Amino acid sequence: MDRRAVTGRPQVAHFAVAPEFVDRIMLLDLRRLRPHEDITVIATEGEALEGARREGFRVLTVNARRKLSPLFDLRTVWELWRIFRRERFDLLHTYTPKAGLLGQIAGALARIPRRIHGCRGLLYSEGMSSRRRTLLRVTDRITSMLAHRTLYLSAADRDYSVSEGLCASARAVLIGSGVELHRFVRSDATRRVGEAFRERLGFLPEHTVVLSVGRFVEDKGYREICAAAARLRTDYPQLRYLWVAPVLVGEDDVLPASLITDYGIDDLVRLTGYTNEILPALAAADLLLHPSRREGVPRVVMEAAALGIPVLASDIPGCREVVQDGESALLFAAGDSNALEAAMQRALRDPGATAARAVRAAADVRARFDQDALTRRVWSVHESVLGAEAGLMRSSVPA
Repeated sequence: MDRRAVTGRPQVAHFAVAPEFVDRIMLLDLRRLRPHEDITVIATEGEALEGARREGFRVLTVNARRKLSPLFDLRTVWELWRIFRRERFDLLHTYTPKAGLLGQIAGALARIPRRIHGCRGLLYSEGMSSRRRTLLRVTDRITSMLAHRTLYLSAADRDYSVSEGLCASARAVLIGSGVELHRFVRSDATRRVGEAFRERLGFLPEHTVVLSVGRFVEDKGYREICAAAARLRTDYPQLRYLWVAPVLVGEDDVLPASLITDYGIDDLVRLTGYTNEILPALAAADLLLHPSRREGVPRVVMEAAALGIPVLASDIPGCREVVQDGESALLFAAGDSNALEAAMQRALRDPGATAARAVRAAADVRARFDQDALTRRVWSVHESVLGAEAGLMRSSVPA
């Protein structure tokens, strides 16, 4: 049966490799796109896909790996091609670099007529080998060449991609970012959630809890946190660290399990794995420390700022799109544990100024980063690419 005849909506495939990305990121848009599109989610199988299934989304799975694996990647392209040929989607939307490359190749081979890629951050970083940088430039060019539009959350990433010839300016669309602002509001209920979470992890009322959120890999700056925490413990014995640091299947550059022990801070750190509900950890925190070396637009910085939590973050383009150094946050040089430590000391020595920055950050984030507005921008691009067909399909749905 032709699904178009049943739903009257465009048939749209949304593809990401990691099921955790579907659960934590994609669903925020998909819930809001559902009235406009008949959505099929495609990803690798994993427990995190259960959220999409529970919400009634159609889910198809493929075998794919996060890291580059040429022979396995060819198999993934073949699997995707078979799905695309069978389903005859009107539009393909891919997410993250790996899904973008494989999905856009398979989508072009299967002749999906409209294709979009969502760039949530570029992988280039300082110290990267020239060979790896060249490889990434080639794959980014292929992805953007095959996609009819590439959507950028970050103005810095869009400008870099266009200036470096990675994406044609006519195909590069800045959509910005957003979070569900209504969920990140200070209230008695939020306070109780945070207190319960702190108690469960063994934090005491007198502790200052410093939260960091990110995959447990080198680029997320956990090693710098360890070095600074070991030096700060004498002057600031009240500091405790909460890391929401998942290890994803097939992840490159995963840090050793002994990292915390190696720095002698086992008693200071509580480490948790993947969660699709970050609010309890945020509500338990007194500071957000985000030392990532590369980002698109960091969602956790937006969420923490919206909740009124003071932010300390690495001075990289993605973080600068959310907060401003000295005005709404403290920024420090990425990869520099000494600079991170200095920012921590500055925040702790002047709590009044720290609180004032948090108030300004909350107001700014609430003015600029709304998830509903973001999804409307995404749909406007989908609609423009689909053209008159989108309107025709909607008008054919029986009243």
